[in-house]
Amino acid sequence: MKRIILTLILSTIIINSAIAEMPYSDINHGFWAYKQIETLLDEGIISGEEGSKFRPSDYITRAEFAVMVIKALGQENLQIDTMYTFEDVSVNHWAYKSILRALNLDILKPAKDGYFYPNDYITRSEVITFLVNLLKTEDISKKDAITALQNAYADFDDIPDWFKVTAGKAEVINVIAKEPPRQNYLDYDKYVTRAQMAVFLANMKRETDSYTAEKVKEETSPKIAEGIMIENVLLDDDVAVLPAKTVLPVIISGQISTKDSKPGQMFQAKFANNIVDDEHHLLLSKDIILIGKILDSVDGRNFIRNGEMIFELSAVNNKNLLTRILGVAQYQARPTESNKFLKVTQSVIKGREFTAKDGQILYIKLYKPLRVNIVTQEVFD
Repeated sequence: MKRIILTLILSTIIINSAIAEMPYSDINHGFWAYKQIETLLDEGIISGEEGSKFRPSDYITRAEFAVMVIKALGQENLQIDTMYTFEDVSVNHWAYKSILRALNLDILKPAKDGYFYPNDYITRSEVITFLVNLLKTEDISKKDAITALQNAYADFDDIPDWFKVTAGKAEVINVIAKEPPRQNYLDYDKYVTRAQMAVFLANMKRETDSYTAEKVKEETSPKIAEGIMIENVLLDDDVAVLPAKTVLPVIISGQISTKDSKPGQMFQAKFANNIVDDEHHLLLSKDIILIGKILDSVDGRNFIRNGEMIFELSAVNNKNLLTRILGVAQYQARPTESNKFLKVTQSVIKGREFTAKDGQILYIKLYKPLRVNIVTQEVFD
């Protein structure tokens, strides 16, 4: 019995502590948006009036909306590129910078008459449209949107046709604030209350946090792709090792030959396709722009050898910076040869020169192993 009483006392203390953490007398622990308001209060995204009121049923103004969204997005320090002037918003207005940042991010639109109307209220349809434009949503047909809305809202017939696809997307990703007892009503044209805004923003942060987590996972996971498969690739954690003598096909722009090209000549190329291992890890992307440099060119000699070239390749990355994707590894190049008889004859009797023309595949053989990070595609020599 003592243990039960003690448990009850501790539970009461815990509950009372949770209630005490909310500084506003008009929000209790059982309030429908309590958790969302508490979270956003802790993060400094929303606040109540000075004193003891949060005013959960008050409507959100355009100025308040700008401040809350900018804070929720973590854009308080966003550089303001485009300045706006309004008859009703001075530089000393309490929300002036947040309004400018919201306008720069296309969260809000300026009125055409030179006014911003900072004290006008925001409707639920405006907030829902903003969230759908901001968040990552799947395209859905109007039919699917209608089905989702019909199943969720008793006021479906009141939803205008122009808003149904947007509202349907919001319903699918579950970001709409649904306040009891009207949780089955979209109330698209009603003004947003402070409590509803807290739920809208909490739902937005849930989705953005989830998207960020997905991006982190994507950026820290090996890239999977289809392409030309390279055998005998050794995998050591996130580093793949392409062994010496691995042959990589590249397509060149311009023309090079063992007869006419000299050391130092530059050319452009790209891989004939993605280069992958037998588990389809992307090793080298077909989108890479390769810059080739001839290090040495050896003529073919009768009965002795075929012509060959030694290359050094670099790549232009997505930021247009020259990056040594293939390091200082050297390569032996031989062009394709469709005439097998001529190939054998020139190899055995004469020794062949070659000319690689624009658009032709050139096969480049690694002289030493090449290491590639299968997560970042960073290449080490």
